[in-house]
Amino acid sequence: MKKTCLIFMYLLPVFSFGQVLDDFSDGNFTENPSWSGTTGNFKINEYFQLQSNAPTTSVSYLFTPSEVFYDAEWQAWFKINYSTSSSNYSAFYIISSSPDNLGNAYFVKIGDTQDDVSLWRQQGTSKIKIIDGTDKRTDGTQVEIRVKVTRDSLGYFSLYSKLPSESDFVLEGTVRDTTIESSSYIGLLYSNTTTTTSAYFFDDIAANGKKAVDKKPPVWEKLAIIEPDTLQLQFSEPVDLSNSIFILNENEITPTKIDILSTKPFLMNVALNENFDKGKIYTLELLQVTDLAGNTLLDNIKKTGIIEPLAQGDLLLNEVMFNAPPTATEYIEIYNASAKTLDVSGIVITTRKSDGSLNTLRHIPDGKLLAAGGYLAVCQHADSVMNYFGLPNDGSIVSISWTALNNQQSTIVLANSKADTVYDELTYNEKWHHLMIKNRQGVALERINPALPTQSAESWHSAASEVKYGTPGYKNSQYREIENTFSNKQFVWVEPEAFSPDNDGTDDVCFIKYRTPTEGFVANAQIINATGTKVFQLVSNALLSSEGFFSWDGRTDSGKIANAGIYVLYFEMIQPKTGQKKQMKIPIVVSAR
Repeated sequence: MKKTCLIFMYLLPVFSFGQVLDDFSDGNFTENPSWSGTTGNFKINEYFQLQSNAPTTSVSYLFTPSEVFYDAEWQAWFKINYSTSSSNYSAFYIISSSPDNLGNAYFVKIGDTQDDVSLWRQQGTSKIKIIDGTDKRTDGTQVEIRVKVTRDSLGYFSLYSKLPSESDFVLEGTVRDTTIESSSYIGLLYSNTTTTTSAYFFDDIAANGKKAVDKKPPVWEKLAIIEPDTLQLQFSEPVDLSNSIFILNENEITPTKIDILSTKPFLMNVALNENFDKGKIYTLELLQVTDLAGNTLLDNIKKTGIIEPLAQGDLLLNEVMFNAPPTATEYIEIYNASAKTLDVSGIVITTRKSDGSLNTLRHIPDGKLLAAGGYLAVCQHADSVMNYFGLPNDGSIVSISWTALNNQQSTIVLANSKADTVYDELTYNEKWHHLMIKNRQGVALERINPALPTQSAESWHSAASEVKYGTPGYKNSQYREIENTFSNKQFVWVEPEAFSPDNDGTDDVCFIKYRTPTEGFVANAQIINATGTKVFQLVSNALLSSEGFFSWDGRTDSGKIANAGIYVLYFEMIQPKTGQKKQMKIPIVVSAR
């Protein structure tokens, strides 16, 4: 039954609009406003100016909150009692994303090798000059200058400077730059050498204008299950859930409790009234979720599950398209043979070199879960594979960095992220394809059943023509059940009794199943036509397990497909130590559809 979503309200700290005016006349930089950073390298001098106070060579800074961004003006006064250079300069961070000199920012630089006043854009460690001021503007053994920057609603910056001898500001340059979209701080910085530890002065800091309009939608970053009944969600910024709707596996649900754990990142726990099951993938859809500015969450669907440890035998190679179709890329499919939900993020698929070492490791993207019994195909271009086979974009085919597989033979390795644990390995050969496949381009090899040994030609078969010779991301066309269904009197039997080796995906292979009374039996088996002539030697002196099977895909010893008709399986097994022998003849019908 659908339920009305819980109405959930919460309060967040109010962030100051950030108009700034500070002439340090109160004798400190810790209140009204409060500046933070390398505070020990600054002091208020006797003239109520902010002054450098570094004990040694440093890059020192102070920042204070400010969201001033549009229709804005910033001003500051600077003095440097030394010649400016690449090691001796001041900076005025007018826009910054973080309270240090490492965020995304615009800043005015006073001094440098050109002795100019310039405007820079910073993105992490990348810094680019966007207004190159007049060279020698700060030349001399002492610099005193006032700077002003304006920015309009369209993103046009104008940089000005004013020397004590000048009656008005001089325009240094204008530029339009909209790379950075908002501000949280302004800041002051100086770079000094051992001879200039107290040579930098700052005063009359002002920032006025409008804050940036938030037009960015929130980003849903993570979804996880906390057992037994809680979902944990992480967003890029605070979100409003007052009108939100939670839909879990297509059913609207009502959370019993929502707890906000932190605001940076915005992390919450959502408790439900039902426990989650292991081995299952859950899809959560969020409707009517916005950030505090009203921007709607766009990417609003995520999958999760109770993740369990990955063990040997859990992941298998299940299908390989090593000779790609003309309009699609090759792919490799893996299968979750366990009853667990597995996180396959970072799992490696690669190939072996001729010396046995591994080629470049190709990792599955982050956040990829695989349900119990689930399939995942990896390829270089997922869109091309989905388009070629007409498949939905449901996450069962993903793109990874990849290079071409050999069209004749190669060894594929499925391993953990460090490639020190191999989960499965396959050396395929194009000769494993069905004899009817004359053109092997665009034909995948499919594993008949995950329980069969990987490195055996009898475990693989060409994909059926009915599915365009490939089934990436879903159940194989040649999949067959192999559980033994025998009577107590049988020691050998065939399934099915009639098959059509035409590679259409329906009864393309005949399985010859057996059960031995004791250990140590060996078998000889051959296919005989209606005239009593042997057409195919199935096995010779094969050591048998307690129970198992062989398969016949209709081929003959001459390398052709048997004609339609009735054939006989002659099966003989012998215990060499005791001389015990069992023999049986069973008819097999090769039909033509």
